[in-house]
Amino acid sequence: MRSRCSIGEIFYLYLFSMYCLFLELLGKFWFKSGLTGKVFMRCEGRTAVVTGGTNGIGYETVKKLLGFGMNVIIASNTSAADSECCLQILRSLFPKSKVEIWYVDLSSMSSVKAFADKYLLSGLPLHILINNAGIMFAPRKITDEGFESHLAINYYSHALLTKLLLPRLKESASPSCKTRVINVSSCLHYISEIDFSDINSISSYCPHHAYMQSKVCLMLFTLALNGYLKNSRIPVLVNCIHPGIVYTDLYKHVWWPKFVGPFLFQKPIKGAEVTVYAALSAALEAEGGKYIEDCREMKPSQYSRDPLLQTRLWNDTWKTLHPWLDEVDDVDLSKE
Repeated sequence: MRSRCSIGEIFYLYLFSMYCLFLELLGKFWFKSGLTGKVFMRCEGRTAVVTGGTNGIGYETVKKLLGFGMNVIIASNTSAADSECCLQILRSLFPKSKVEIWYVDLSSMSSVKAFADKYLLSGLPLHILINNAGIMFAPRKITDEGFESHLAINYYSHALLTKLLLPRLKESASPSCKTRVINVSSCLHYISEIDFSDINSISSYCPHHAYMQSKVCLMLFTLALNGYLKNSRIPVLVNCIHPGIVYTDLYKHVWWPKFVGPFLFQKPIKGAEVTVYAALSAALEAEGGKYIEDCREMKPSQYSRDPLLQTRLWNDTWKTLHPWLDEVDDVDLSKE
């Protein structure tokens, strides 16, 4: 197997990452950001699902949602012992809110379907779905179901979870109080494209390409799904975020962040502010399809705004995930 990424491409990736980090550091001194002064939807007693909510940005997101009075189901593959420890801490901090951890392996579409089936049978409402979990720059791995691991965990699992839980999101929504889906992407979607001819990186593999491709997939999917729901008059909003360059376990496959991350990168609690803003801000209640950085709306990449590409990914995605779905919605988003 040959490597897809040249030295020049990797250099450009890290150069762009440093540019994004520079903007974040500049923003600390020149721009007001964060949740201070923001107006949020009333959310006491409402229910959220957060994937990967036992550590990092996801854990801080869960804490903030519980602090707002929400009930949270964490979707995670954390061990039973670690899950129990996490629950004890969260329940002691937020005794008035309910929090549970349900097992899901996001590398397995069958596991995602089992999680969704359990949720639908539970009768619980669903007001916020936060597709947070992910991996970055991991060594090559093809899942048992034949998917490249970044694509499976970062994109396909969350697309499938959203599709399967959409009936409950619809039921829990109203025109005056819409439900929301938040997809956690990355600023690196700006310099990425999808290799539709080898989307699972079978003929060649580069962890940088695999990660960035999964994130631009999430951006395209966000815009496509939100447009589909809007045209269908379904009161569910879909937004996408970049939480910032945050020092978490996501960098475990990269050697250098351990030397500079603790000093230069954002803390997980800062990244969680962007997620919570997208999930609960009253300013975002009118319309979805937003890309948000640092609690501000930004324009996504021109590539991800292409309706032809959105249509192609949309239809390819549902055909790929058809074994775990009862129905598939093929649409031509370029004509809507």
